[in-house]
Amino acid sequence: MSVKAYDFEYDGVKLSDLGFIICKFDSSDVDTIDNGSQITFNTVPTLNGMKHELTSSTYEDCLNTTFQICKNKCDSNQTDTVSFDEMRNIMSWLNRKGFHKFRLLDDEYSGVYFEASFNVSRIEVSGMIYGFELEMFTNRPFAIREPVVTTIKNGSDNGINVIYNESDEEGCIYPDMEITIEKDGDFTMKNSFNNRVMRIANCKTGEVIKVSYPMISSSLDSHKIQNDFNWSFFRLENTFRDKKNKITLSLPCVVRITYSPIVKVTI
Repeated sequence: MSVKAYDFEYDGVKLSDLGFIICKFDSSDVDTIDNGSQITFNTVPTLNGMKHELTSSTYEDCLNTTFQICKNKCDSNQTDTVSFDEMRNIMSWLNRKGFHKFRLLDDEYSGVYFEASFNVSRIEVSGMIYGFELEMFTNRPFAIREPVVTTIKNGSDNGINVIYNESDEEGCIYPDMEITIEKDGDFTMKNSFNNRVMRIANCKTGEVIKVSYPMISSSLDSHKIQNDFNWSFFRLENTFRDKKNKITLSLPCVVRITYSPIVKVTI
């Protein structure tokens, strides 16, 4: 771990709540740690190998890191060694088959989290347990921010709204959306960034449409929305230089948009 943090929260429980702190048992080494998000670039040679054209690029691995924890010696009631019951509690909390939210309790990482689980090894001296080494595995090649929620609306035809895609990754994100229709008609939602149009025909006043890629549903059982949807899901786009998405709504409505920006950092 390259971050100077002393505490973390995992699945809603703080490390400090259990009387532990992030530490390093051997401080003599100097570490060089990559920043995650490692990309594999696939190319093919042209011009007799004088130039290699990019054909695709992928993230091959998810983020993982290793760090250590020990008892917090600043607590006068603490012992240096870890008891059998404390070991069981740490294992039950961290060594789980599913991924759960992990947050470093550090100001620079405020609002940033990972989804992770751990393999846990004991650190022993003369048969006594003094701490643990945690090997953290995540389900992504980067971190993500807490969800950004934006509400846009159109009180008349051809209303335009602007949303900035705050992700560190170029490309697109399919947000979750809740669309409340305020006038009967055919609903369209166009993003001028790519001129992509999401279209839903035969919408009714008061209807609530929920979109969570690749699913869409209506609050009205009578609306066979799968037949009236053009199956072109709305998405937020960005490049390094342009993060602005200009959105045009065709009907009076309120659209609640939720997405989690990608954050290209590691720990």
